Amino acid sequence: MQRNMILILIAFSLTFVRYGMVFPLVPLEAQELGASPAVIGLIVGAFSLLSFFLSIPIGGFTDRFGVKRMLLLGVLCNASSSLLLLHANVLCLITSQVLGGLGFQLHIVSSQSFVARLESPLRRERTFGYLTFTAAFGQSLGPVLGGIIATRFGYREAFLVSLLLSIAGLIVSGIRESTGAPRVGRYSLMGDLRHAATAFSDSRMLAVLAFTFGVIFTVSLRTSFLPVLLLKRGLEEADVGLLISIFAASMTVIRPFIGRIFQAFSRKNMMAFSVVAVAFGVGLIPGLSSFFTTALALCLFGLGFGLTQPLSMVMVADLSDPEHPGLSMGIRFMVISLANLLGPVLLGFLVEGIGLNSPFYASAFLVLAIGAYILKWKPGLLPGRREVKKALK
Repeated sequence: MQRNMILILIAFSLTFVRYGMVFPLVPLEAQELGASPAVIGLIVGAFSLLSFFLSIPIGGFTDRFGVKRMLLLGVLCNASSSLLLLHANVLCLITSQVLGGLGFQLHIVSSQSFVARLESPLRRERTFGYLTFTAAFGQSLGPVLGGIIATRFGYREAFLVSLLLSIAGLIVSGIRESTGAPRVGRYSLMGDLRHAATAFSDSRMLAVLAFTFGVIFTVSLRTSFLPVLLLKRGLEEADVGLLISIFAASMTVIRPFIGRIFQAFSRKNMMAFSVVAVAFGVGLIPGLSSFFTTALALCLFGLGFGLTQPLSMVMVADLSDPEHPGLSMGIRFMVISLANLLGPVLLGFLVEGIGLNSPFYASAFLVLAIGAYILKWKPGLLPGRREVKKALK
């Protein structure tokens, strides 16, 4: 199992380096091709289009067919996505985003499913911390690496490096399935939909998913209109990549200590901090003009986001059926996909109607509203730990 976890962590890191390289460049490439803000929002949102509809089946497939097979399918999708990015037209960008979103989803759901099956609550919390740390590391390195390559050589060369990183993901072929191994029998979509309906009937799960949605909706700015806003201020692509990497680095700093944070603080206090940090971090950005002050706001934003994701994962795992961890993580990713899909599209129309600053203020208000509802009026919705008496083999 330790060998499997190491391979999963390496592949997870490669996936996020590739993702970090590509996501700031896609809206900039679209802008160079003459796309309007609404079309840019559509292109960015396409990353989550297929993922939203396939989240429940992919979660069920992971439970049924095993982590290794789903990870290998994710490698194929990522490589295909990078190949399409090498062709500079809007249709290829949209298709690439759809495939890239599917590959990204396969890696995330499968890896999180593997961790959710772990027996000990403390071990789950620590391992989710390691998983999110590798993700944050990849997102810290990816944007600055992609920005430097794009500035010095061009977008095509940056997309070529992303292809090489996708192929390197074949390291997961060395996984030996034990935990998360395939189950015998035919796959049943209706069975998974019934399990999903049960999960959605739990008000605590709905609260966790709403919290997750609000934060991811806000963070979608990082992949859509934050790069556009920063370029409008006269920054170069390398500076944009550096600022986004600063955001990722700030969320990376908190990830190695997630296990200790879970032990030291209540979930209510952790959620309160993340809500305030995300809302104020993103809400300050439009009013800032210097590189330094923008970097500080992105650090606050990143710290909040850095705590939000492992907190969300752990709470969903605590509320999940131990026999269907892939399905529970698929449901969570479906909500994330919906936020990533609606965020750029709705905020794109907001930019066209009001201006480039408006989506930052609107997103900050959304996060504060969801956080206030859960923390002030419905604190009982926060779940406790799920204890598992017997490990799943």
